[in-house]
Amino acid sequence: MATILVTHGVPAEGFHVLNGHDIIMPAPLEAYTMEELCGLIPQADAVVAGGKLPAEVIRRGSRLRIIANYGAGYDGVDIRAAAECGVPVTNIPDTVTHDTAELAIGLMLSVSRRIGEMNLRLRSEASNTLFGMGRYMGSSLRGRTLGIVGCGRIGSCTAQMAKALGMRVIGYSRRGVDPSVAQPVTLKELLTAADVVSLHCPLTEETRGMIGREAFAWMKPGAILINTSRGAVVDHEAMLDSLKNGRLAGAGLDVYPNEPSVPEELLTLNNVVCTPHIGTNTHQTRNEMAEACSRQILDALAGKRPDNIVNGL
Repeated sequence: MATILVTHGVPAEGFHVLNGHDIIMPAPLEAYTMEELCGLIPQADAVVAGGKLPAEVIRRGSRLRIIANYGAGYDGVDIRAAAECGVPVTNIPDTVTHDTAELAIGLMLSVSRRIGEMNLRLRSEASNTLFGMGRYMGSSLRGRTLGIVGCGRIGSCTAQMAKALGMRVIGYSRRGVDPSVAQPVTLKELLTAADVVSLHCPLTEETRGMIGREAFAWMKPGAILINTSRGAVVDHEAMLDSLKNGRLAGAGLDVYPNEPSVPEELLTLNNVVCTPHIGTNTHQTRNEMAEACSRQILDALAGKRPDNIVNGL
């Protein structure tokens, strides 16, 4: 019997695949502290990492056979330290694709049609100041150009959904863009042409701060920014300036640079819709994620090579 350490109290039904093994997991909605992880990891044969797993924790895992990252983005795990310890790190990109794309489309609709703003106004203002043709006009997505930065699984799925709404889709990706997914363009061409820019790239040293002051200066006046990838891909000070001076018409954000902290100024802007990193937060997907991690762990425990190793082992 192996010991599996789950760092966060995530929905657990999907871990049924690990029946017969010992699962250590905090209470629902809770998370182990770094100190607690340091104390627990020496007895673990596998870790399901739902957040940050730094080198000082990983190096204490003398029995570790695998770190299964609970999601597609694995920037919270020190993959270099894991590689040095001979521990493969995996991710689960397929399970998170549809729901994250779905949220990106939801944010586009909410910002462009002012759904979030109108919901708040209707709750706090006299309704007779809100109803009426010509008041609080929004923008249709139909016929608009969507620029997708990062045309991997999630970006491609978002493109498919956007086309169903009647949008034209262009795309930029470091690894190239499949023309059947989006019209390939450079990043500058995308930013200058897109009415809506949706970010779907991983956080790396290359992408950190990629959407900064120069990028906002390139963007079409009145464009909308959507970010369901990682908060640090965007220079938030530059974004705030663009939102306040009208360069950006609005933004839909599910991620932030220093989660769970959200910049307070963002929450004061009517043209911004904020959600608390809920891209994969549905019952179905959370349990699919747990099951996918469990199958990777079973492969590693059986001496097989698990799918989606991200640290080169």
